[in-house]
Amino acid sequence: MVTRLLVVDHHQLMIDTLAAWFRCSAPDLVVAAGLNAVPGNHRYPQAVHPDDRHPEEAASAGTGTSWAEQGITVAILGTLDFHTQLIPAVGQLVNEGLRVVVLATHLDGWEAGAARAAGALGYVPKSAGPRHTEAAVRAAAAGREYLHPDAAAIMVDTAPVRIKLSLREQRLAELYLGSQAMSVRGVADAMGISEQTVKAHLHRIRQRYGAAGIKLGNVISLRRQLSTDGWIT
Repeated sequence: MVTRLLVVDHHQLMIDTLAAWFRCSAPDLVVAAGLNAVPGNHRYPQAVHPDDRHPEEAASAGTGTSWAEQGITVAILGTLDFHTQLIPAVGQLVNEGLRVVVLATHLDGWEAGAARAAGALGYVPKSAGPRHTEAAVRAAAAGREYLHPDAAAIMVDTAPVRIKLSLREQRLAELYLGSQAMSVRGVADAMGISEQTVKAHLHRIRQRYGAAGIKLGNVISLRRQLSTDGWIT
């Protein structure tokens, strides 16, 4: 049974390489479409080179059809233009009914957890090689999860949205919860604001996490989450 794939990557070479490898080593996994940027409009895919498709794939390929209408079931999501596009892209593709496998350029515990929370079934480092990618694709096609052992070892539980902190909030969080943690009074004095303002900022940060689905009940959990997300040292 043929599994039709969409490969999304910033580098066309990556798309072509995967297509060629599957054609030679896993002919039932067919790269039916490829995009070298984040899919902004899923109804207009950029087809891979005709040589990278089966004859029947080339005959049926076209524009104006959705992934589902083309029979594409799995998306392989690689390097994008900007790191911050990855998790939204996972969510977009999942919402379009695709089963997503992320090929990570660099392993990142937060990214792995966020991709999983956003609906990705696979997370594999590019350095692991195409056989692991094939295994992840096959698992995703069957509706199963596949995490490379290196990814599973560092993955953290988090929401599929990384909250944003202003520069002022970053400084306040670092002063209050970082490696040289101060008291609320100390943070207030260092920043030239009132203690009440410090507490208000911390409350808003907790609210933002709550809106993202992460409940933080105490200072320890807040410190752990801010450290996980890279906002404090």
